[in-house]
Amino acid sequence: MSPTSKNKLRSSRPTKIRSVEIQTPTVLTYLTPRTCQLVTIEYSIHACSSRFLRELEAVFPKVANLDRCLVVPTFQKCEHDLVGIGPLVDKERDFMEWGTSICEKLRQYGHWADITDPASGFPVFSSRGPSMYPDVQGAQQLLKYDVQNAGCCHILLHPQWGSKNYPGTLFTTADADTLKNVISDCFATRQ
Repeated sequence: MSPTSKNKLRSSRPTKIRSVEIQTPTVLTYLTPRTCQLVTIEYSIHACSSRFLRELEAVFPKVANLDRCLVVPTFQKCEHDLVGIGPLVDKERDFMEWGTSICEKLRQYGHWADITDPASGFPVFSSRGPSMYPDVQGAQQLLKYDVQNAGCCHILLHPQWGSKNYPGTLFTTADADTLKNVISDCFATRQ
């Protein structure tokens, strides 16, 4: 697609001034196969504002129908404060397993879905663009959660769990009902 036709496509989209929360924060607890531990995840589903979508185009430049993208910020409840580092903290980070299982199921149904690696901000399954996705700032923008500056990085402060959470983000062009059903199906058997 030429830059001119891409600009025409952008200008023909209806402008959404604000992102819209489709599903309020929902807590899900499941048994993870990898560690055989109970994991608690909070997730919500959001339709993006036009500005948010423009930023996502630099993260996922080759994704068709990105204007239909839903964003699913997630927070894994942790026992240890994730401001710290070390093997105990690293062991608690199960977002990749959670997100991968949902993406695989959505792709089986013919939808694009991806997660970004919380450590790098780059897509796990799609071609990466020139920008990374900052989970903490994305969650702050979508959910208005507080952030703490910890030197060179920002720590998201969950309203109930404080800094004892591990944020991650899932993206899909599936409709909200399909996404909700896939999340429910993926984890109903693990409780």
